[in-house]
Amino acid sequence: MDRGRRAMPVQNKACNQRFIQRCQERHKQKLRNMKCSIDNKPPRQAGHLKSKAKKNALIEDRISQIETENHILLRKMSHIMMNKGAIDNKNENIKYGHSLNKDRRKRELQRITKQNLQILNRIQGAMPTYNHKQWEKEAKENDKILSNISEFDKPSSNTKSGQIHTHLSSRGFFDKDILMKYEDCL
Repeated sequence: MDRGRRAMPVQNKACNQRFIQRCQERHKQKLRNMKCSIDNKPPRQAGHLKSKAKKNALIEDRISQIETENHILLRKMSHIMMNKGAIDNKNENIKYGHSLNKDRRKRELQRITKQNLQILNRIQGAMPTYNHKQWEKEAKENDKILSNISEFDKPSSNTKSGQIHTHLSSRGFFDKDILMKYEDCL
């Protein structure tokens, strides 16, 4: 019971207790049977939006246009079939038979091909300017210098995290932060 009801003076506590329980049960029952007072249903759609008359009219116009074009093509094809299919699409005029700058284009293509071959021969015959053997030798020297000045040994590629912990702990490093940073670098 809440404090306000307990503070109210009553003549019979048992009857009051039953009355309060009955009121609470009735209240809970009303809460269970309560219906929504707000309409959550979607709004009713208007009929003119469902039918889409403008779109249907455009589609029908396009279909009728296609049909008229098909009829025109059919008439033309039937005319060609009736006249033995003779189509005048040849032009025997000499001025359309050849290109005026055909020889010039051919000479230009040969010149470009010749220049490309010369460039290719120069590239293939050129000696390299970088000495990769010297690079490898310098890399080995740099690795030796790095191993001399570094605090930790350079791990091999097959080193696992367990081996790192035992290796570092054997050297006297027990700081977990350093171990974690070292693992992150791998």
